[in-house]
Amino acid sequence: MNTVTANALVIFGWGVTVFLVYNMLSGPFDGRMCETTCFSMLYWGALVLAVLGTILSFVQSIKPGSGIFSKIALLLGLLLSAKLIGVMLIGTLTG
Repeated sequence: MNTVTANALVIFGWGVTVFLVYNMLSGPFDGRMCETTCFSMLYWGALVLAVLGTILSFVQSIKPGSGIFSKIALLLGLLLSAKLIGVMLIGTLTG
């Protein structure tokens, strides 16, 4: 795997998360184009993309000649993974 793949996974993870939040806030539940199953698929898809991108960015960033983009992707991947896992933990502990 190369740095571009790791960066793309993290960026797509952020994109899916933004799309998920947009759909959740897009109006009343009955009028939404995305319902419970769609939200679940978007959430788990974003989580998988974030975790895979973070792992690949970590592998790329520990190499001696790694650039700044792999380190930025690692930071963005860690932030997104932490947010999504935090949402899952809050939902599990309060529900």
